[in-house]
Amino acid sequence: MGGIPFTSRACAACKKRKIKCDLEKPECSSCVKRGGTPCPGYHDRDFIHHKFEPRRVRNAETKRPGPQRVRQLESLALPACFNMSAEARTQLFATYMHTFFASNPSLNGRVDSWYLLMARFPTLTGKSDLLDRSVIGLVSVYLGKKTRDGRLAHHGFEIYNSALHAMLQILQGNRPPTATTLYSAIVFQTYEGATAMLKQHDYTRGDQALIDAILRRHKWATAMFTLNTPYSMQVDEECLNLGRKESPVDELFGIIAEAIALRRDLCKLIGKPHDDREHACHALLQRCFNLEARVHVDWLHMSAHRLDGIPTPCSRRNLGQEPSMLPLDPNLAPYNFESLEAAKIYLLFWVASLVIRRVIYQTETHLMRGPDPSRMVFYAREICRSVAYLMQLENRMSSGQILILGLSQASKCYIDCGDKAEFEWCQAIYPFIAASGFGIASLMSQMEWKFWNAAQSQPRGSLLLLPEAVHVSSI
Repeated sequence: MGGIPFTSRACAACKKRKIKCDLEKPECSSCVKRGGTPCPGYHDRDFIHHKFEPRRVRNAETKRPGPQRVRQLESLALPACFNMSAEARTQLFATYMHTFFASNPSLNGRVDSWYLLMARFPTLTGKSDLLDRSVIGLVSVYLGKKTRDGRLAHHGFEIYNSALHAMLQILQGNRPPTATTLYSAIVFQTYEGATAMLKQHDYTRGDQALIDAILRRHKWATAMFTLNTPYSMQVDEECLNLGRKESPVDELFGIIAEAIALRRDLCKLIGKPHDDREHACHALLQRCFNLEARVHVDWLHMSAHRLDGIPTPCSRRNLGQEPSMLPLDPNLAPYNFESLEAAKIYLLFWVASLVIRRVIYQTETHLMRGPDPSRMVFYAREICRSVAYLMQLENRMSSGQILILGLSQASKCYIDCGDKAEFEWCQAIYPFIAASGFGIASLMSQMEWKFWNAAQSQPRGSLLLLPEAVHVSSI
């Protein structure tokens, strides 16, 4: 056979076997003749093999694994055209963990549920072909895009699609969901969007810490979906109320569920004659004021004390590594927090308060009262003051989801008020989030610019545009 033996130009299989390679593409003849083992191609992989084993501490937290302790993943049966050995999958997963999550020794599963789910994956590998495919598919797509390795990304899509097909068979067979099925669903949700499968699960079974992390991540996705799409009128936000009394953050998700119901009732009033909607608007306002009082009395006084301190204004120089992350007002100090967990919960508190205030503002606008937007703007600014802390390199990957949720609500507030400077400041943050791998940030920015342009084109004195109740295709 012609060619040069095991040189840098030979395919990976020929180099490993130390035989001559004819350099044919996409597969060399030597590999084709062998059969059973596909030609791995000619692209070198820059990934480093590690040994991985997550460390367990009290309260079922999963601490960051050291790169020298990565456990070998089990073999995964895949079609021959894109088969991956256990070693290749191990190095891909290890590289993903140390690429996606910034070096932060304090990061743990209690702070970042996605980290908990990914760090636990090696302990579950081999137990579910569906779970293995969903995770390795997502990992391959992410690393392929990040390293501009089109072949790896393509193989990742193929593995991911095979996982979707396996999930379809489970759903069509009406088989009861297992913990690994729900684990896979949360991976699909991360890549695709929200899912309602968690409602079918009995949360008393299996590893409670793992189930809690899955549920918590599903709540974030549900809140994001219902607060930012016109389909919120049809979405059942029941999962936001699950385990409502268990923690301060779960209580806030329950409050957001109530605020979503208020906003849904407001959307139903749009288009009704003024006389017909006046009484309904007054009743809606009273419900909003009651919920707002509960947030600031019950939650702030009874749940906030369980957090690690309160937001603390700090010098702009302390968080000024990227000046564009600082509040637009030079006299407004950014917030520092005792922990990332506290920062995320307080941001969710401001989101809940802002959603309620926007319903009040919009309802009063429909009553032609000329409402004061100052309270609404206050919560939007509180969100903006937390951006610099959450966008620090050690926090960014664990904060992307909550940042998008917070910025999307602040942007809608500035759309309501017509404050273009603050709106543009929010839009300038999205590219930084998108650069970290959260592609939905770019789509969110595009939608919000459409909402802004539609709001600005309305005749003066017309009814306020409700972005959540308007299909993007219509603006």
